[in-house]
Amino acid sequence: MRRTPVYALAVGVPLVIVTAAVTLVAASGERPAGPRPPAAAPPAAAGPAPDGEVVLGDGRDRTASVTASDWATYADHVVVVTVVGESKRSPSRTEVERREGMIGRTVSLRVDKVLWSAPDTPQPAPATLLESVPGWVFNDNDGRGTRKFAIKNSSRVEVGHTYVKALEWEDDVCSDDPAKGRWEGLGSGGVIPFDGGVLGVGEFEGRPRTLAEARASLRGVDPVLRGVREQTLGAPVSTLVEQVRVAAPRAELEHGPGECNPNDK
Repeated sequence: MRRTPVYALAVGVPLVIVTAAVTLVAASGERPAGPRPPAAAPPAAAGPAPDGEVVLGDGRDRTASVTASDWATYADHVVVVTVVGESKRSPSRTEVERREGMIGRTVSLRVDKVLWSAPDTPQPAPATLLESVPGWVFNDNDGRGTRKFAIKNSSRVEVGHTYVKALEWEDDVCSDDPAKGRWEGLGSGGVIPFDGGVLGVGEFEGRPRTLAEARASLRGVDPVLRGVREQTLGAPVSTLVEQVRVAAPRAELEHGPGECNPNDK
């Protein structure tokens, strides 16, 4: 929540940007040996392979996000959001030249409802958000083309689906203007599928998931190791809200940029 100093979003700004909750650190797939083929144009289409394959990768969470205490510690708001649009971002020149890499994606989120707010939140919940999320991986060297990419054990966040999401306001360390800052997600556990108003139902790891499938995935998992997403599976959303409300916040660990870097602006 980063309360010192307190910053707030300018009133009347309808659209703010929330960055990805995790930093991508790995994706599956091997690079071919030998010299690189000549540079090619960027992939013409961004989307899943014909068989709907989803490549799962690992990420590094920006904050803890598994337990209700994690949410109470770092979140300023818990909201219901629906993904209403998306756009792709071009891969880097280096990726285009080597004919493999990642295609980023930005989604537009509509905030449908505010479920919970921290008592000391510095900023009212936004009405809309832009969020950078996993997009696609492509490899024009092995014939596998472009495939969806998702973070393991998390939602990819796809158009038409609804989620419960924890948001944190991050101050702009390069400015003394209280109107400057941005919304961030927490870690990979800070978003829960919520299609049809049912916790745990909807898109997960880039695929649709039913309540029965979600429950089946917990077989053999020690209940002690289950986070708030698993503990509230199929429960009324009020159960999640109550868990966050009564959870004891901890002292926050430092995260995000601590000093101003003009190159980040």
